[in-house]
Amino acid sequence: MAEPDYRWTHDEYCELFVAEADRIAALLAGADLGTPVPTCPEWTLAKLAKHLGIAHAWSAANVKAGPDGGPVAPRSLDLGLPADPAGLPEWLAAGARRSADFLREAGPDAPAWTFGPVPHARFWGRRMLHETMVHRLDTEIALGIAPEIAPETAVDGIDELLTILPGVAGRTVAPGGGETLHVHTSGGDVPGEWTVTLAPEGYRWERGHAKGDAALRGPAADVLLVMTRRRDAGAALAAGAVELFGDRAVLDKWLAASAL
Repeated sequence: MAEPDYRWTHDEYCELFVAEADRIAALLAGADLGTPVPTCPEWTLAKLAKHLGIAHAWSAANVKAGPDGGPVAPRSLDLGLPADPAGLPEWLAAGARRSADFLREAGPDAPAWTFGPVPHARFWGRRMLHETMVHRLDTEIALGIAPEIAPETAVDGIDELLTILPGVAGRTVAPGGGETLHVHTSGGDVPGEWTVTLAPEGYRWERGHAKGDAALRGPAADVLLVMTRRRDAGAALAAGAVELFGDRAVLDKWLAASAL
C-alpha cells in the first residue's frame, strides 16, 4: 500500500473542510430538510446535516482522546443539537469551525486515534475535507443541482479514498483473483494515476501508470463521482463523462466491494 500523499498543509485542509461545510449550510438554509437524499438511501437532508456535524465533532474528540483513547463513542459527544431543525444549518457550520480550530491548534503531528495509516491529527483534517465534500455533493444532488468539484480536490479525494478503505471497509472488500483496475484522471485536468489489485486477501493499490484488466479514465471530478458512487458508472459511461477500457466486470466488482 502506498503512503498517504498530502496535497495541502494541515491548516489548509481544515480551511477547506470549513468552506465545504459553509457551502452545505447555505444550501440547507433555503431547503426543505425533509427532502430525501438519493445517494444516501433512507436519509433526509436533516439526517445528513446531523451525521456530518457528528463526524466533525468526532474527529476532534479522537484527537483529544489520543492514540490509545479512541475510538470515541459518538453517543458520548456533547453535540448541542438545536431543538428546531431550522437551526441545523447554523449548527453544522459552527461545529465545523470549532472542530477545525481545535485541529489547527493541536497541530498536524498531535497523536490521535484514527482508522487510517497515520495516527496523527493531520489524518482528520484530510478526512473531514473529503467527508464534508462528498456530503456537499449529496446535498446538491438531492436539491437537483449539478455538483461541481475542483480537479485538485477530486484527485486528492480519489487518493484519500484508497488510503482509508482498509480501515473502514477492509472487511467488506471481497477477495479477488488478482484482477487489476487502473484509474486515470485525464485531459487538461490535474493528473493522477492509481492501480488497484483485487487480491485474495482483499485489495492493494499503488500510484502510477500500469496496464490493468480494466481502466477507468476521465476528468478528475467525473472519476471521483463514479468511484464514490455519486454517479452511476453506466450512466457516466453512456454520457461520455468517463471512459472504460477492458473488462467492465472488474470495475463493477470494485465498486460493489468498496462501498462505504
